[in-house]
Amino acid sequence: MTASALAAAAVVALLAAGAVLARRRLARRPSPRDLEIEDRALLGRDAGVALVRARGEVLLVGWGRDGVRLVARVRTERTP
Repeated sequence: MTASALAAAAVVALLAAGAVLARRRLARRPSPRDLEIEDRALLGRDAGVALVRARGEVLLVGWGRDGVRLVARVRTERTP
């Protein structure tokens, strides 16, 4: 093989590796249905709570100046 053929093969290999890595990263991201805000309420100027459904589980989270924190996991009744 010539030097230009080897360089072209290296470029194709790098592009393929980049495509595989990008695909893996996209697969890890939650889909829009994996994370939904069910309801939210403001508790003050810079604070509030929200019911968030994450992959079928309902979570009560609070937010404020210090960030977001899990308050509780909410049990939901399942209907048949």
